[in-house]
Amino acid sequence: MNLKHILIAGGVALSSMMTTSCTKFLEVDPTNKVDDSNFFQTSTEAYQALMGIYSQVIFAYPYSVALQSDVLSDDMYTGAANIGDMREYQEMARFQTTTTNPTIANVWSKCYTGIQRANTLLVNYDLIEFKGTEEEDKKNYKGEALFLRGHFYFELLRNFENVPLILEPLDATNWKGVEQSDPSVVYAQAAKDMMDGIELMAERISDGQQGRLDKYGAKAELVKMFMFYTGYYNQQTMPVEGGAAIDANQALTMVDDIINNSGRMLIENYGDLYSPISADFNQEVLFEFPYVATGSYDWGGSFRGNYQCIQSGPRDREANPGTPILAGGWGIGIPSQELYEAYMEEGDLERMHGTIVLAEELIDAGGGLGASFNHSGLFTNKITTHTSRFPDAGSRELNYSVNYHYIRLADIMLLGAELAVELGQDPSKYFNPVRKRANLQPKSGITLEDIKKERRLELALEGHRYFDVLRWSKGDINYVNNELSVTSYTLRGPRVEGDEYLNGTGQNLTGDIGASADFIVNFDNSKRGFQPIPQTERDLNPLLKQNAGY
Repeated sequence: MNLKHILIAGGVALSSMMTTSCTKFLEVDPTNKVDDSNFFQTSTEAYQALMGIYSQVIFAYPYSVALQSDVLSDDMYTGAANIGDMREYQEMARFQTTTTNPTIANVWSKCYTGIQRANTLLVNYDLIEFKGTEEEDKKNYKGEALFLRGHFYFELLRNFENVPLILEPLDATNWKGVEQSDPSVVYAQAAKDMMDGIELMAERISDGQQGRLDKYGAKAELVKMFMFYTGYYNQQTMPVEGGAAIDANQALTMVDDIINNSGRMLIENYGDLYSPISADFNQEVLFEFPYVATGSYDWGGSFRGNYQCIQSGPRDREANPGTPILAGGWGIGIPSQELYEAYMEEGDLERMHGTIVLAEELIDAGGGLGASFNHSGLFTNKITTHTSRFPDAGSRELNYSVNYHYIRLADIMLLGAELAVELGQDPSKYFNPVRKRANLQPKSGITLEDIKKERRLELALEGHRYFDVLRWSKGDINYVNNELSVTSYTLRGPRVEGDEYLNGTGQNLTGDIGASADFIVNFDNSKRGFQPIPQTERDLNPLLKQNAGY
């Protein structure tokens, strides 16, 4: 049994054992949990607790990690039925997020629920009796819990920046004095948690435990956190609580360790990364969010399917396992024409087709198609309604089992290329293998601009572009504005002509549909790229201060 299945039992078991409210992380109901002293006794219970922490990593409804960040980027428009549909994403995509936005509230809640669970396990760890044959498990479970606490803090920091640092379980009395900490303090603690965790984590995860992290997957996220912190804040090093700061040389050493010793490698064909059949747990992925079809009909949040798939599927398309290529969905997350044109300019057809499905391909294959708001005639080919993964039980919306490859080796190799340029070294050994896999010619004299373009095309629609643009700003928020704002827009005409490509009102579905104004985006410099502190949290705790610009 792999983690996709273990998470179901673990997530359900822990939901009543280590709780903070699903909507309000500071609102604790002490009658809704098992007494810690009765629960934390055996290695089995430690494992269940760890699975409860992991379950928060993948927690989705109504929040999808990649989709939420991609709609903020220049690679994606929100789409949906109209400007009023999925308003929480529409707000975010136009940098007009309100303090009552439910998606943002769920980001906050799911992270602090994970932190509460990690804190509860860690504070009780010495109470747990491990057998003499379980010493490796004792190290690994603690290491993973520490690392995951750092992971949740990193997610909070790059979304909200100003967040409370909480290192012990909250109960009905000790939450009232919680205040936000300086971001550098929280980054330092997150780095310490990650580094302490890595020391305890396994080199390899055993068969049947796919989805749990080994130390190389953990190092990969530590490198990403280093790059974001030093980039966005224009620093040379990242602080570590109680230890020496991490510098670029150390980060590049971690990259080399991952490349040389993790056992991961670039898979041969780019299109297989999210291939409907073979993508899950492929040899390139370092940190995977596993999803499973449970057959659930429960919209209350207990399902473990990948909710982004139904969000991303094309509108007004047949929804059955026989529909060619993609089944129907809600049309949320429309790839931008600018992204498509970037592929075509480079002649990067393999990665384009691995990333984008064209409207004409769907129409030619049969199954019908409609237009979304922000319609570009483009759809994602990654986390979506692949009909070979069509759920065979439960609510279709809740039971797509497509994994999310949060960090894969190509991502880390291109970060290695950035670090090499920064350190005055040749980046080609990190950069050119990624291009070779895409059947593109190698480059010499590689610049930072080359690497930025390569990251966009290699990692598009996987949730990285927005945070890359933020960190590349080096503290100049005008850089972000210039990259993400669309101050004027020229509608693109159809790519192909023919009556078969027209919808019921005579609009050609292979190009842009709508008004130019629908595609205008104005980045708000005053918000500095961060989201608002949810108003629900500030109502509970007036000590929490709102972020700038809100």
